[in-house]
Amino acid sequence: MKRTFLTAFALLSFMNFASQAKDEPVVDTTAVRHLNLNEVQINASRVNAKLKDLPQKVDVITRRVIESTSALDMGELLKKTAGVDIIQYPGVSSAISMRGFAPSTSNKYNVILIDGRPAGTTNIATIDMSNVERVEILKGPFSAQYGSSAMAGVINIVTKESHKDMSGSVGVAYGSFKTFKGNLSVGGSLSESMDFDVSYNYQKQGDDYKVGKKNFWGKSDAESILDQSTYGERMEHSQFERHNANARLGFILNENWKINMNQSVFIANGIETPGSFWHIYGMNSKDINQYRTSADVLGTMGIHNLSFSPFHSKEESTTFNSKYGNTESTHKNYGFILQDAFKLGDHSLAFGVDNKNDLYETNKWSLAGDEAAPYRPNYLTQTTGLFGQINTKAIDGKLNLAMGARYDHIQFELKNSEFFFVDNRKEEYEVFTQNVGAKYEIIDGLSVHSAWGNAFLAPDAFQVAGEYTKGSTTYKGNSNLKAEQSNTFDIGFEYNKFAKGIKFDFTYFTTHHNNKIVGKTIDPDGTSGTGDEYESYINADRADMDGIEIEASYDFGALADYNYSLKMYVNYTHLIDATVTQHVKKEDSTFGNEESPMRYVRDNNANFGIEFDNLKGFTTQLNARYIGHRYEDNYMYEADYSNWPSVSKMPINFNGTAVRSGLENEDVLRHPEFMVFDYSASYTFKEKYTFGLTISNLLDENYTEKDGYNMPGRSIIAKLAYRF
Repeated sequence: MKRTFLTAFALLSFMNFASQAKDEPVVDTTAVRHLNLNEVQINASRVNAKLKDLPQKVDVITRRVIESTSALDMGELLKKTAGVDIIQYPGVSSAISMRGFAPSTSNKYNVILIDGRPAGTTNIATIDMSNVERVEILKGPFSAQYGSSAMAGVINIVTKESHKDMSGSVGVAYGSFKTFKGNLSVGGSLSESMDFDVSYNYQKQGDDYKVGKKNFWGKSDAESILDQSTYGERMEHSQFERHNANARLGFILNENWKINMNQSVFIANGIETPGSFWHIYGMNSKDINQYRTSADVLGTMGIHNLSFSPFHSKEESTTFNSKYGNTESTHKNYGFILQDAFKLGDHSLAFGVDNKNDLYETNKWSLAGDEAAPYRPNYLTQTTGLFGQINTKAIDGKLNLAMGARYDHIQFELKNSEFFFVDNRKEEYEVFTQNVGAKYEIIDGLSVHSAWGNAFLAPDAFQVAGEYTKGSTTYKGNSNLKAEQSNTFDIGFEYNKFAKGIKFDFTYFTTHHNNKIVGKTIDPDGTSGTGDEYESYINADRADMDGIEIEASYDFGALADYNYSLKMYVNYTHLIDATVTQHVKKEDSTFGNEESPMRYVRDNNANFGIEFDNLKGFTTQLNARYIGHRYEDNYMYEADYSNWPSVSKMPINFNGTAVRSGLENEDVLRHPEFMVFDYSASYTFKEKYTFGLTISNLLDENYTEKDGYNMPGRSIIAKLAYRF
C-alpha cells in the first residue's frame, strides 16, 4: 500500500514539475479567481450579498474543491470539507446538523435547498454532485428567511447554468470494493434564445466494504465500543447502485427576461442496509426514487429583479425489513417562491411570498404480507410565509447591516384512510421570526461581526391535529402545542487579506433551544390503569449550547504573486457546553425534569490539511477529519421483552461469540474520538485530459459516526476524465 501511494505521488509530482518547466511563470488570473471567495455572491442570502459583506457565518465549497475531494455524495463532501456534524449510515443515508443541534435522518434542524428551493428530501446522500457549481453553508438561525427547521443553518446547493459555447466532460472511476463511477456533463448555448445543462451520474459499489483495521489513537477506548470482532472485517450486505440525472433548459425571452425549466431524477433500487455491523435489526434493503421539477421565471423591471419559482418533488421509499415487515412512504413537496430583490443606493432589499406544502403518505405490510396500519396517519402541512430582508452599508462602506423578518401561517391536516379514522383533523397557528446582524471593518482586512436571530421548528400534523386510534392505543393531538423555538447570538472577528494569503475567523455562539416536543401519556383523572389514558405531545425539553468556531488558512502562494497555491487550513468547532433538560418518568412513576449532556452531538469536530494547486493542471491534497467524543443511547444488545418493563439485556451473539460483553446494561455510552485522513491528486494536461487518484481513510481507521455502523476502511479509486 505504501509503495502504491508513493509511486502514484511521485508520478503525479513529476508531471507537475514537467509542466512547470515548460510554462512561463505568468499568473493566470482566471485560475487564481477560484482561490478568492470574497466576491462570491451568496444566493441563499436572498439579496445576493457578497460573502465579504455578510455578518453571518457562511462557508462556500467551490466546484474546484468538489472535484478534488474523494467524496462520492453530498454527505461525504460536507463532512470532508465543512465544519458541520454528519452522521453517515451504510446504505446511501446521511444526516447533518451544526452548532450543537443533533443530526437526525429527519433533518429536523436544517433547511436543505437546491437553487434556493426546497430539496424535497432530508437525505443529503441522495443529492447529486455532478451538476453542482458550489455549496453555500449558512450557520445559525435563518427562519426569518426560510421558515421552519432553519434553527441550526441552511445548506444551499447551487447548480450549473451554462450560457457560453457548448462544453462538457465525461469521466470514469474505479477502485476498492468494486466501486465504479461514470458521469457525463454537457452545457452551453443552443442558440441566441436557448441554453441548457444536462448531467448523468452512475455509481455502483459491487462488493461489501471492509471496515478499518486500526485506530490512530485511543485504541483501548475504541476497541471497548467497536469490539474486536469488527476490525478489518467485511460489512456484510452493504452494496448499492444509484443513478442521478439532471436537466435544465433555458429560454431567453429578451435581454430582461428568462425562463429556466429544471428536472432531476434519483433512482436507487435494492440498496443493501446491513442494520449495524452485527445485524441486530436484520439485513434489509430499500428502494429510493426521487423526482424534482421546477421552473424559474427571472426578469428585470427597472431596479427590480423579479423571480417566480414554482416547484414540485416526489420521494418514494420502500423498505424491505425481515424482522418488522415492509413499509412504503411517499413525500410530496410542492409550492412556489415569489420574490422581488432590488437596490436603492447602498441598500439591498428583498421581499416575497414563500408557499410550501408537504404531504406524507405511509403504507405497511406484516411479515405475512398482509396490509397493516402504519405508525401514524397520512398528513399534510401547508405553510405560507411572508418575508423581508434588508442589507445596507454605512460609514463609507465599513459597516454592513442585515435585518430580516418573516411571518408564517401553518395549517395541519390529518388524512382519513382505511386504517385510521381521524376526528377534528385540522389545526393552524402563526409564527413570527426575526434576525439582525452587523459587520464592521476596524482596519483594512480586520472586521468584527455579530448576529442574533430566533428560529422555529413546526411540529408535525399528527402532533397537533386530530384524534385517532392504532390498535388499543388512542392518540390525541395537542392544539396548544407550540413550535420548538431557539434564540442564537454569535460574535467574532475576522482577518481576511487575500493578497497576503491570510484568512482567520473566530466566532463564539450561544443558543437557547426551548419547547422541545416530546411524547407523553396523559391520565385525565390521575388514576393510572383506568383505561382513560391516551398518548399525546407536550412542550417539555429545553437545551443550551455554546461553543466556538475557528476557521484559519494561510496560502504560501501569496509570497509568489499566486504563481501557485500552497494552502494550509483548519476548520474547528468546539462545544463548550451542550446540555439538555428532559421531561422524564422517575422511579416513582411521576414525571420531572432532569439535566444531562446532550446526546448524538460531538464535543469537537474539525477538518484540517494542506493542498497544493500549481494553477496549471496539477492539484494534490491531504485532508484530516477529527471526530470528537459524543454520548449515545446504547441499543447494541439483545433483549428479552417478555417481562416488560423488566427487560432482560444480553450481549450480542455474533458468529457464536458474545460481543460488547459488559456494555449491555449501560444506558448511555461515551464514544471515542477518531481521526480519518484522505489523500487526493490529479493532473490535467492539454486542458482536456485528467488523471486522478484518491485514497479515502488513508490510515485504515476503524470508526463509526453512529454506534454500530462502522464506516469503510481504506479505499483507493483512480479516475479519468475528458473535457470538451
